[in-house]
Amino acid sequence: AKGLDIILGDEQVRSVFVNVFGGITACDQVARGIIGALETLGDAASKPLVVRLDGNKVEEGRAILAEAAHPLVHMEETMDGAARRAAELAAQASSK
Repeated sequence: AKGLDIILGDEQVRSVFVNVFGGITACDQVARGIIGALETLGDAASKPLVVRLDGNKVEEGRAILAEAAHPLVHMEETMDGAARRAAELAAQASSK
């Protein structure tokens, strides 16, 4: 939660791109960590997170994120798609 708090607290950050290839750390653990951090941060978390998971336990990780249905989390299956989505969300935030 602390790392995400630091990133989200930066005024220049408009969106966060989380790209994980689960090798040693499984994607389900990463997904639980993301949701747990967002729950801990509560209203302090206000910027979109684009999450791309691949590798060990990817389906479980995606299911955890989908089930949580957190409004700030946007899932993408490819790195290119996730990068594009993060840029789009950042541009939308900048135009507000």
